Amino acid sequence: MRLTRAAVLLAAALAAGACRRAQSPRNEGGKAAAPAPMAPASAEAGAYGLKPAEKAAVEAFLKAHTDLRMALDGDGQSKDNEMARLYGVYHAYFVRGDVNDDGRLDFVMGFVRRNSPADSPWFSVVVFSGLPDGKFDAGVFLERDISLATGDLSVDRDSIVITPDTSDDPNRRYKWDAVRGQFRFVNDGDEPAESPPLTRTGFRVSSFEFRVGDYS
Repeated sequence: MRLTRAAVLLAAALAAGACRRAQSPRNEGGKAAAPAPMAPASAEAGAYGLKPAEKAAVEAFLKAHTDLRMALDGDGQSKDNEMARLYGVYHAYFVRGDVNDDGRLDFVMGFVRRNSPADSPWFSVVVFSGLPDGKFDAGVFLERDISLATGDLSVDRDSIVITPDTSDDPNRRYKWDAVRGQFRFVNDGDEPAESPPLTRTGFRVSSFEFRVGDYS
């Protein structure tokens, strides 16, 4: 009887080990396989009334950058209602315009890092340029991981304006450089200048912050 009970216990232990091995797949090197990638966030077309081509571009972007989601009006913490009174329909993190002077409509959108704290989200700013077939390109980052909860995005003629805080004056401007084929940061003299670091999380570069000014 004791022998039978021991055999049963041994069989149960072997089965449990096999189950654990099945649940923890390993690669050829014997190491545990990497966790499955995060499913992409959805493109919330209704938030901004995205057109089909815009929605498709955002969906493709989110699939390529699963760590991000669309920035929505609710992500803003600005107490300044002057923009809403001025424009009627106002979205802090979405704006359309011809930002590269090619005669086609482009759009600029903010995105939020999905693992950032709800009370201090990190934003990224992306430009989607219109293509001749009516679609949009894959999107180009202007800035990544910046503080924008009390700020907004706007287009002033052919410039993209990033305002970190709408209750304050300083902003950052980017203009399309047709020779270089890229967006470039411009200084107070409206001339291309050395662009700030693409990723600015946790940093405040004083020399840069004081170089920009109010372009209104």
